[in-house]
Amino acid sequence: MPTWKEKLHPKRFDGMSGKMAAIVGYILDEALTNPAINELVVTSDGFVLAQHDGDVGDNDFMGQESDLLRNWKNLLDTAGLTPEERTEAEAAYQSHIHSFKVARR
Repeated sequence: MPTWKEKLHPKRFDGMSGKMAAIVGYILDEALTNPAINELVVTSDGFVLAQHDGDVGDNDFMGQESDLLRNWKNLLDTAGLTPEERTEAEAAYQSHIHSFKVARR
């Protein structure tokens, strides 16, 4: 029986972009791309920046947080995860994505 990490692995999804594969690899703690992502941050205005192996700072613009969240949810929805596996995947996402976004009142 495959693990939740195996179920989310980019090799299972032919249409996954290289950018999303790098993000998924980072969340799975696997270097699936070259260069691999070392850090993902959400800026205060809702944009996602990445730091790659060998870089200093989060220099790569990855897009909007809303797009990342939509793509992550779509991946989880199509991967065939059990409720427990989905909880683990969501926890991995939360522990890997560092947000500086300010909550709106």
